[in-house]
Amino acid sequence: MKTIAICVNRRLSGQPSCAARGSEALAQALEMATKMHADVRIIRLPCMGACEVGPNVKVVGGDLYHGVDLAMLALILEEVGVGDSNVRRGEPKS
Repeated sequence: MKTIAICVNRRLSGQPSCAARGSEALAQALEMATKMHADVRIIRLPCMGACEVGPNVKVVGGDLYHGVDLAMLALILEEVGVGDSNVRRGEPKS
């Protein structure tokens, strides 16, 4: 099983947070792109401790990505073996 973790923490104090920078939409895009891949799971974490450089995504056993946006998701998906994805254009693969 390959795992991609994404921070969806939202700080209510007004400080930077991954959720305030769009990580929830990124999590949805990753979930849509991997729904046909039983060997890949997406987990939403409350915090990775790097809110100042978020959104943060970690491929378990692989790279940690900071400042993730939709354009970076195809690269992250390739790392776990999910290729041929339309996520790069912001269109999750169905």
